[in-house]
Amino acid sequence: MNSIIPEIRSFNRFYTDVIGLLNRHLLDTPYSLAEARVIYEIYHNPDVQASQIMERMHIDKSYLSRILQKLEKESTISRKRSAKDARSVTISLTAKGLAEFDKLNRSSNAQIEEMIGPLSETQKKNLIAGMGSVENVLNAKRKPVTLDEIMIRTILQPGDLGYVAYLHGNIYAEECGYGLNFEAYVLESLGEFAHQYDPAKDRVWICEHEGRVIGFLAGVHRGESVQLRYFILLAEYRGIGLGKKLMGAFMAYMREQSITKAYLWTTNEQHTATALYARYGFKLTEEKPSMAFDKPLIEQRYDLVTAQ
Repeated sequence: MNSIIPEIRSFNRFYTDVIGLLNRHLLDTPYSLAEARVIYEIYHNPDVQASQIMERMHIDKSYLSRILQKLEKESTISRKRSAKDARSVTISLTAKGLAEFDKLNRSSNAQIEEMIGPLSETQKKNLIAGMGSVENVLNAKRKPVTLDEIMIRTILQPGDLGYVAYLHGNIYAEECGYGLNFEAYVLESLGEFAHQYDPAKDRVWICEHEGRVIGFLAGVHRGESVQLRYFILLAEYRGIGLGKKLMGAFMAYMREQSITKAYLWTTNEQHTATALYARYGFKLTEEKPSMAFDKPLIEQRYDLVTAQ
Protein backbone atom coordinates (compact mmCIF):
# COMPACT_ATOMS: atom_id res chain seq x y z
CA MET A 1 0.00 0.00 0.00
CA ASN A 2 2.71 2.50 0.99
CA SER A 3 4.42 2.01 -2.37
CA ILE A 4 1.57 3.71 -4.26
CA ILE A 5 1.28 6.74 -1.95
CA PRO A 6 4.21 8.64 -3.56
CA GLU A 7 2.72 7.94 -7.01
CA ILE A 8 -0.67 9.34 -6.00
CA ARG A 9 0.90 12.41 -4.39
CA SER A 10 3.00 12.96 -7.51
CA PHE A 11 -0.11 12.85 -9.68
CA ASN A 12 -1.89 15.28 -7.34
CA ARG A 13 0.98 17.76 -7.64
CA PHE A 14 1.02 17.36 -11.41
CA TYR A 15 -2.71 17.90 -11.88
CA THR A 16 -3.04 20.82 -9.48
CA ASP A 17 -0.28 22.51 -11.45
CA VAL A 18 -1.91 21.73 -14.82
CA ILE A 19 -5.22 23.38 -13.97
CA GLY A 20 -3.87 26.03 -11.61
CA LEU A 21 -5.56 24.90 -8.40
CA LEU A 22 -2.85 26.53 -6.31
CA ASN A 23 -3.39 29.93 -7.87
CA ARG A 24 -5.06 32.45 -5.60
CA HIS A 25 -7.61 33.19 -8.29
CA LEU A 26 -9.10 30.66 -10.69
CA LEU A 27 -9.03 31.15 -14.49
CA ASP A 28 -8.04 34.81 -14.18
CA THR A 29 -11.23 35.64 -12.27
CA PRO A 30 -11.61 37.16 -8.80
CA TYR A 31 -12.75 33.79 -7.40
CA SER A 32 -10.96 30.98 -5.63
CA LEU A 33 -11.65 27.37 -6.58
CA ALA A 34 -14.09 26.94 -3.68
CA GLU A 35 -15.95 30.17 -4.53
CA ALA A 36 -16.22 29.17 -8.19
CA ARG A 37 -17.58 25.77 -7.19
CA VAL A 38 -20.22 27.39 -4.97
CA ILE A 39 -21.30 29.60 -7.87
CA TYR A 40 -21.47 26.48 -10.05
CA GLU A 41 -23.69 24.65 -7.54
CA ILE A 42 -26.06 27.61 -7.19
CA TYR A 43 -26.34 28.00 -10.97
CA HIS A 44 -27.23 24.34 -11.48
CA ASN A 45 -29.54 24.17 -8.46
CA PRO A 46 -31.74 27.31 -8.42
CA ASP A 47 -33.07 28.26 -4.99
CA VAL A 48 -30.67 25.87 -3.32
CA GLN A 49 -30.16 25.89 0.45
CA ALA A 50 -26.80 26.19 2.20
CA SER A 51 -27.21 22.73 3.73
CA GLN A 52 -27.59 21.24 0.25
CA ILE A 53 -24.41 22.94 -0.95
CA MET A 54 -22.60 21.55 2.10
CA GLU A 55 -23.80 18.06 1.23
CA ARG A 56 -22.81 18.27 -2.43
CA MET A 57 -19.41 19.86 -1.84
CA HIS A 58 -18.54 18.16 1.48
CA ILE A 59 -17.55 21.59 2.75
CA ASP A 60 -17.29 22.88 6.30
CA LYS A 61 -20.30 24.93 7.46
CA SER A 62 -18.30 27.91 8.71
CA TYR A 63 -16.15 27.97 5.56
CA LEU A 64 -19.24 27.94 3.34
CA SER A 65 -20.79 30.68 5.45
CA ARG A 66 -17.79 32.95 4.85
CA ILE A 67 -17.93 32.29 1.10
CA LEU A 68 -21.65 33.06 0.94
CA GLN A 69 -21.19 36.27 2.92
CA LYS A 70 -18.47 37.40 0.50
CA LEU A 71 -20.54 36.55 -2.59
CA GLU A 72 -23.59 38.30 -1.16
CA LYS A 73 -21.56 41.42 -0.29
CA GLU A 74 -20.32 41.50 -3.89
CA SER A 75 -23.94 41.18 -5.16
CA THR A 76 -23.14 37.85 -6.83
CA ILE A 77 -25.85 35.97 -4.92
CA SER A 78 -29.08 36.85 -3.14
CA ARG A 79 -30.86 35.08 -0.29
CA LYS A 80 -34.54 34.95 0.42
CA ARG A 81 -37.09 33.03 2.46
CA SER A 82 -38.34 29.89 0.77
CA ALA A 83 -41.85 30.14 -0.64
CA LYS A 84 -42.44 26.53 0.46
CA ASP A 85 -41.01 26.81 3.95
CA ALA A 86 -40.61 30.18 5.65
CA ARG A 87 -38.04 28.67 8.00
CA SER A 88 -35.67 27.97 5.11
CA VAL A 89 -33.48 30.40 3.17
CA THR A 90 -32.78 29.78 -0.50
CA ILE A 91 -29.85 31.11 -2.51
CA SER A 92 -29.87 32.30 -6.11
CA LEU A 93 -27.47 34.02 -8.47
CA THR A 94 -28.11 37.66 -9.25
CA ALA A 95 -27.78 39.09 -12.75
CA LYS A 96 -24.15 39.80 -11.90
CA GLY A 97 -23.77 36.24 -10.61
CA LEU A 98 -25.14 34.79 -13.83
CA ALA A 99 -22.67 36.87 -15.81
CA GLU A 100 -19.82 35.72 -13.56
CA PHE A 101 -20.84 32.07 -14.00
CA ASP A 102 -20.88 32.52 -17.78
CA LYS A 103 -17.37 33.97 -17.63
CA LEU A 104 -16.13 31.09 -15.43
CA ASN A 105 -17.78 28.52 -17.67
CA ARG A 106 -16.31 29.94 -20.86
CA SER A 107 -12.84 30.28 -19.30
CA SER A 108 -12.96 26.71 -18.02
CA ASN A 109 -13.97 25.38 -21.44
CA ALA A 110 -11.20 27.39 -23.08
CA GLN A 111 -8.63 26.03 -20.61
CA ILE A 112 -9.64 22.45 -21.33
CA GLU A 113 -9.71 23.02 -25.09
CA GLU A 114 -6.17 24.41 -24.91
CA MET A 115 -5.02 21.45 -22.82
CA ILE A 116 -6.48 18.70 -25.04
CA GLY A 117 -6.15 20.49 -28.38
CA PRO A 118 -2.83 18.84 -29.34
CA LEU A 119 -4.12 15.35 -28.47
CA SER A 120 -5.25 12.80 -31.05
CA GLU A 121 -8.73 11.29 -30.87
CA THR A 122 -7.25 8.10 -29.44
CA GLN A 123 -5.38 10.06 -26.77
CA LYS A 124 -8.57 11.91 -25.87
CA LYS A 125 -10.46 8.64 -25.56
CA ASN A 126 -7.72 7.19 -23.37
CA LEU A 127 -7.72 10.33 -21.23
CA ILE A 128 -11.47 10.12 -20.61
CA ALA A 129 -11.24 6.39 -19.87
CA GLY A 130 -8.42 6.96 -17.40
CA MET A 131 -10.27 9.75 -15.63
CA GLY A 132 -13.38 7.59 -15.45
CA SER A 133 -11.34 4.76 -13.99
CA VAL A 134 -9.96 6.98 -11.22
CA GLU A 135 -13.43 8.31 -10.41
CA ASN A 136 -14.99 4.85 -10.39
CA VAL A 137 -12.38 3.33 -8.09
CA LEU A 138 -12.37 6.18 -5.57
CA ASN A 139 -16.13 6.70 -5.70
CA ALA A 140 -17.19 3.04 -5.62
CA LYS A 141 -18.25 2.97 -1.97
CA ARG A 142 -20.18 6.23 -2.17
CA LYS A 143 -21.86 5.72 -5.52
CA PRO A 144 -22.31 2.11 -6.70
CA VAL A 145 -22.55 1.73 -10.45
CA THR A 146 -25.91 0.52 -11.74
CA LEU A 147 -26.67 -1.59 -14.80
CA ASP A 148 -28.36 1.38 -16.47
CA GLU A 149 -25.00 3.18 -16.57
CA ILE A 150 -23.28 0.39 -18.51
CA MET A 151 -23.46 0.23 -22.29
CA ILE A 152 -23.19 -3.16 -23.99
CA ARG A 153 -22.29 -3.19 -27.67
CA THR A 154 -22.09 -6.18 -29.99
CA ILE A 155 -19.91 -4.70 -32.72
CA LEU A 156 -16.25 -5.66 -32.46
CA GLN A 157 -13.88 -2.73 -32.91
CA PRO A 158 -10.09 -2.51 -33.42
CA GLY A 159 -8.34 -2.68 -30.05
CA ASP A 160 -11.10 -4.64 -28.28
CA LEU A 161 -9.40 -8.02 -28.42
CA GLY A 162 -6.03 -6.65 -27.40
CA TYR A 163 -7.60 -5.06 -24.36
CA VAL A 164 -9.47 -8.28 -23.54
CA ALA A 165 -6.12 -10.10 -23.54
CA TYR A 166 -4.72 -7.45 -21.20
CA LEU A 167 -7.68 -7.80 -18.83
CA HIS A 168 -7.26 -11.57 -18.68
CA GLY A 169 -3.53 -11.43 -18.09
CA ASN A 170 -3.77 -8.73 -15.44
CA ILE A 171 -6.86 -9.90 -13.54
CA TYR A 172 -6.02 -13.61 -13.45
CA ALA A 173 -2.44 -12.90 -12.36
CA GLU A 174 -3.66 -10.68 -9.52
CA GLU A 175 -6.63 -12.77 -8.39
CA CYS A 176 -5.52 -16.32 -9.17
CA GLY A 177 -1.74 -16.24 -9.53
CA TYR A 178 -1.75 -17.37 -13.17
CA GLY A 179 1.50 -16.84 -15.07
CA LEU A 180 2.58 -15.78 -18.53
CA ASN A 181 1.50 -19.10 -20.04
CA PHE A 182 -2.12 -18.17 -19.35
CA GLU A 183 -1.73 -14.82 -21.06
CA ALA A 184 0.00 -16.56 -24.00
CA TYR A 185 -2.93 -18.98 -24.23
CA VAL A 186 -5.45 -16.13 -24.27
CA LEU A 187 -3.44 -14.18 -26.87
CA GLU A 188 -3.16 -17.23 -29.13
CA SER A 189 -6.86 -18.05 -28.95
CA LEU A 190 -7.88 -14.43 -29.45
CA GLY A 191 -5.67 -14.27 -32.52
CA GLU A 192 -7.45 -17.31 -33.90
CA PHE A 193 -10.81 -15.75 -33.06
CA ALA A 194 -9.87 -12.50 -34.79
CA HIS A 195 -8.95 -14.32 -38.01
CA GLN A 196 -12.09 -16.47 -38.03
CA TYR A 197 -14.58 -13.98 -36.59
CA ASP A 198 -17.88 -14.07 -38.46
CA PRO A 199 -20.37 -11.47 -37.19
CA ALA A 200 -23.21 -13.47 -38.78
CA LYS A 201 -22.47 -16.48 -36.59
CA ASP A 202 -20.29 -15.28 -33.71
CA ARG A 203 -21.37 -12.74 -31.11
CA VAL A 204 -19.47 -10.47 -28.75
CA TRP A 205 -20.71 -8.39 -25.85
CA ILE A 206 -18.40 -5.52 -24.93
CA CYS A 207 -19.37 -3.77 -21.70
CA GLU A 208 -18.40 -0.11 -21.39
CA HIS A 209 -18.74 2.40 -18.60
CA GLU A 210 -17.82 6.03 -19.19
CA GLY A 211 -15.76 5.16 -22.26
CA ARG A 212 -13.83 2.29 -20.69
CA VAL A 213 -14.19 -1.43 -21.47
CA ILE A 214 -15.06 -3.10 -18.17
CA GLY A 215 -16.29 -6.52 -19.27
CA PHE A 216 -16.46 -8.94 -22.17
CA LEU A 217 -18.10 -12.15 -23.35
CA ALA A 218 -17.97 -13.99 -26.67
CA GLY A 219 -20.04 -16.71 -28.28
CA VAL A 220 -17.85 -18.54 -30.80
CA HIS A 221 -19.61 -20.81 -33.29
CA ARG A 222 -18.25 -24.36 -33.48
CA GLY A 223 -20.23 -26.14 -36.19
CA GLU A 224 -23.60 -26.99 -34.65
CA SER A 225 -22.45 -25.87 -31.22
CA VAL A 226 -21.20 -22.61 -29.67
CA GLN A 227 -18.38 -22.03 -27.21
CA LEU A 228 -18.77 -19.48 -24.43
CA ARG A 229 -15.40 -17.72 -24.11
CA TYR A 230 -13.51 -14.79 -22.57
CA PHE A 231 -16.13 -14.05 -19.90
CA ILE A 232 -14.54 -11.40 -17.71
CA LEU A 233 -15.61 -8.41 -15.58
CA LEU A 234 -13.55 -5.90 -13.65
CA ALA A 235 -13.89 -6.52 -9.92
CA GLU A 236 -15.75 -3.29 -9.19
CA TYR A 237 -18.49 -4.24 -11.68
CA ARG A 238 -19.28 -7.63 -10.18
CA GLY A 239 -22.29 -8.24 -7.97
CA ILE A 240 -24.57 -5.75 -9.73
CA GLY A 241 -26.25 -8.24 -12.06
CA LEU A 242 -24.04 -7.62 -15.10
CA GLY A 243 -22.94 -11.26 -15.29
CA LYS A 244 -26.56 -12.41 -15.30
CA LYS A 245 -27.39 -9.87 -17.98
CA LEU A 246 -24.58 -11.17 -20.20
CA MET A 247 -25.60 -14.78 -19.67
CA GLY A 248 -29.17 -13.85 -20.56
CA ALA A 249 -27.88 -12.23 -23.75
CA PHE A 250 -25.84 -15.37 -24.54
CA MET A 251 -28.93 -17.56 -24.16
CA ALA A 252 -30.94 -15.23 -26.39
CA TYR A 253 -28.17 -15.44 -28.99
CA MET A 254 -28.41 -19.25 -28.94
CA ARG A 255 -32.16 -19.07 -29.54
CA GLU A 256 -31.69 -16.53 -32.32
CA GLN A 257 -29.15 -18.79 -34.05
CA SER A 258 -31.24 -21.94 -33.39
CA ILE A 259 -28.30 -23.45 -31.51
CA THR A 260 -29.11 -26.08 -28.90
CA LYS A 261 -25.62 -27.00 -27.70
CA ALA A 262 -23.00 -24.91 -25.94
CA TYR A 263 -19.88 -25.56 -23.94
CA LEU A 264 -17.11 -23.73 -22.08
CA TRP A 265 -13.80 -24.42 -20.37
CA THR A 266 -12.92 -22.99 -16.97
CA THR A 267 -11.04 -24.06 -13.84
CA ASN A 268 -12.05 -25.36 -10.43
CA GLU A 269 -11.13 -22.01 -8.87
CA GLN A 270 -13.87 -20.01 -10.60
CA HIS A 271 -16.61 -20.79 -8.09
CA THR A 272 -18.75 -17.70 -8.70
CA ALA A 273 -18.64 -18.16 -12.47
CA THR A 274 -19.42 -21.89 -12.38
CA ALA A 275 -22.37 -21.25 -10.07
CA LEU A 276 -23.68 -18.77 -12.65
CA TYR A 277 -23.17 -21.25 -15.49
CA ALA A 278 -25.04 -23.93 -13.53
CA ARG A 279 -27.93 -21.54 -12.99
CA TYR A 280 -28.34 -21.34 -16.77
CA GLY A 281 -28.24 -25.13 -17.22
CA PHE A 282 -24.56 -25.84 -17.87
CA LYS A 283 -23.38 -29.14 -16.36
CA LEU A 284 -19.87 -30.28 -15.49
CA THR A 285 -18.89 -32.99 -18.01
CA GLU A 286 -15.10 -33.27 -17.86
CA GLU A 287 -12.19 -32.56 -15.52
CA LYS A 288 -8.43 -32.87 -15.97
CA PRO A 289 -5.41 -31.86 -13.87
CA SER A 290 -3.36 -29.08 -15.46
CA MET A 291 -0.22 -26.99 -15.05
CA ALA A 292 -0.93 -25.02 -18.23
CA PHE A 293 -1.26 -21.71 -16.38
CA ASP A 294 1.87 -22.05 -14.20
CA LYS A 295 0.13 -23.46 -11.15
CA PRO A 296 -1.59 -26.76 -10.29
CA LEU A 297 -5.33 -26.65 -10.94
CA ILE A 298 -8.15 -28.63 -12.51
CA GLU A 299 -9.51 -27.61 -15.89
CA GLN A 300 -13.24 -28.19 -16.23
CA ARG A 301 -15.59 -28.44 -19.17
CA TYR A 302 -19.25 -27.50 -18.84
CA ASP A 303 -21.88 -28.39 -21.45
CA LEU A 304 -25.38 -27.12 -22.09
CA VAL A 305 -28.07 -28.82 -24.15
CA THR A 306 -31.32 -26.89 -24.61
CA ALA A 307 -34.70 -27.98 -25.95
CA GLN A 308 -35.38 -27.55 -29.65
